[in-house]
Amino acid sequence: MTVVGACEDEDYWPEFGTLLVSDDGAHEGSGPFSRQDTRVQPCGTIVRTGHGWLEGAAGDGPHVVRMEVHDAAPGDDSSEWEDVVEIPYRSLSGKVGLGYVTGGFCGDVCTLPAAGAYRVRAARRQLAEDDADDLWLLRFWPAEPSPPRWFRRRAAAVPPPDPGWRTLFGYGVTDLLWGLWAARDDTGGTTTAALLRWGEQHGRSTTWLDEPLPAPGPHELDPADVARQVGCPVPATLGGMLDLFVAAGVLADDGGYREPSVTPNPEDVLELPVERRSRLIEQRDLDRFRSFAADLVSVVMWGGTEQTLAGLAERTLVAREDVRATLEWAARGDLLHIAGPLDGQFVTEVGPSTG
Repeated sequence: MTVVGACEDEDYWPEFGTLLVSDDGAHEGSGPFSRQDTRVQPCGTIVRTGHGWLEGAAGDGPHVVRMEVHDAAPGDDSSEWEDVVEIPYRSLSGKVGLGYVTGGFCGDVCTLPAAGAYRVRAARRQLAEDDADDLWLLRFWPAEPSPPRWFRRRAAAVPPPDPGWRTLFGYGVTDLLWGLWAARDDTGGTTTAALLRWGEQHGRSTTWLDEPLPAPGPHELDPADVARQVGCPVPATLGGMLDLFVAAGVLADDGGYREPSVTPNPEDVLELPVERRSRLIEQRDLDRFRSFAADLVSVVMWGGTEQTLAGLAERTLVAREDVRATLEWAARGDLLHIAGPLDGQFVTEVGPSTG
């Protein structure tokens, strides 16, 4: 194995949380291999690829991104990284560069041996320096397409479900819940004093917890109605919402506010309008499954149509029950078509694109 080309950007700022590598001056075409002509979540859990593009789940940045061109598969160094996945890439021009979602390149272009089929090993780890988030290493080498495979994950591909309490009220209440999380101590608890200190450090007034609650917007729950349902006094101020969340089971109060071991879903505590209840459940499933569903679509579109749950779990480093739940969600959303029993061998196809 020999490195035949390389380029690096030590200060890459992604747009919309997406690291983008694309072919120089080549059109992507259409269908599932097009970046624009798809209904799946950009990036997947780590990276997603097609004809002339690679997307990475990058967050805000800045990042250090290095691309290397190899003449054959590089040696295994997965233990040195937090995230590692190998995935096909088809180059349409023979030149690839780091760029932006809204268009254009932002540095040097790497020259591949020719247009055609490649495999990419995308590896990522957090940097110790305070002035950069992650180090990315993208290594390309010639190879015929075969389904992607994940070797390391630093975060769960299918996160635990978020009950969704933050989505039910106005900005002030959402900000309060965020502050409780951000100001927590080593034990996971937050006192009112710690919350006030956090507020002062982040531009809130010294009396922000005593500010009156604004009237709820058209798509927000009325705290007064929620208080009546959970049996607590109607809150008049932002700080009064803390007692409401304790009564609802969203917070535990043992001298400091903390999340309980199990947070109830709003629809199990409150009488919600049918439409609001449905939207809440749909959003919860969307947030939980959409990124890993994009990984599963990548497996299928790059040749992995015949599968078993055990095989997908091993390929993706995801528990079988989470693979099953994500497949079922993707099938309901028409992202994947599945023929055959999930408990046995089944055949999958990518659902219709937007084109």
